[in-house]
Amino acid sequence: MNFFGSKTAAERYVKGRPDFHANTIARVKTFLEIDQKVPMALDVACGTGLSAKALLPIADEVYATDASPEMLNVAFAKDQVRYIVAPAENQPFEDGEFDLITVSSALHWFDIDAFLTEACRLLRTNGWLVIYENNFTGKMEGNDDFKRWVDEVYLGNFPTPPRNRNYDWSVENLQAKGFSMQVYDEFENEINFDRAQSISYFTTQSNVISAVENKRYTYDKAEQWLDGQLALYFDRDETVHTFLFVNRIKFLQKRNIDLNERY
Repeated sequence: MNFFGSKTAAERYVKGRPDFHANTIARVKTFLEIDQKVPMALDVACGTGLSAKALLPIADEVYATDASPEMLNVAFAKDQVRYIVAPAENQPFEDGEFDLITVSSALHWFDIDAFLTEACRLLRTNGWLVIYENNFTGKMEGNDDFKRWVDEVYLGNFPTPPRNRNYDWSVENLQAKGFSMQVYDEFENEINFDRAQSISYFTTQSNVISAVENKRYTYDKAEQWLDGQLALYFDRDETVHTFLFVNRIKFLQKRNIDLNERY
């Protein structure tokens, strides 16, 4: 099931997802030592384009794809980013077109073997595949009890649907796909939400979307439940709290493969 394929999900996504992406891409720029813009970059599973527009400062041309037409209908920076409907594992581009490919917070929904093969095809030799996530930790700055609420109450009511979390990132497996892992980077992002923004964000998560799709909740009922629960932590509408997200970046480089090499 594509939890993010509907018009309603797209409209909520464009409103509720935090824009942390420029912070991540700044680290990408530093690590890859990008002094001049790369000619061509591609963002896969771009959603509403937050991750795609973040590439504009480091790429002359930015392409972005997503399996959901509804997401692309409300995407950002349409005058600068070339958006195309396509699944991650089957991209409509020629071999070796791109210098850089990025994926933000979406890989766990892919057929990862098929995607890595496709990404290898699309990249020029020594090009980069950058895979990053911004995981909600449930930590609220200054209030340890909020993490308990997320783990026990929120996730108890809105369990996380199955996703691909156990991929083999070993050297041998990546070599077989044409890549080498150069570095793994991890840091924290601070995101500020008031209560309305917190509710909006939670309703973009697959946890809530799954409950709606399975008729356990409507969005209105989910928002009412969240509003009542979050009132415990936001004493006024204008109260703002800082939440910690863990940002993880994998830097994979397409290998210069000897045609006689065997795995």
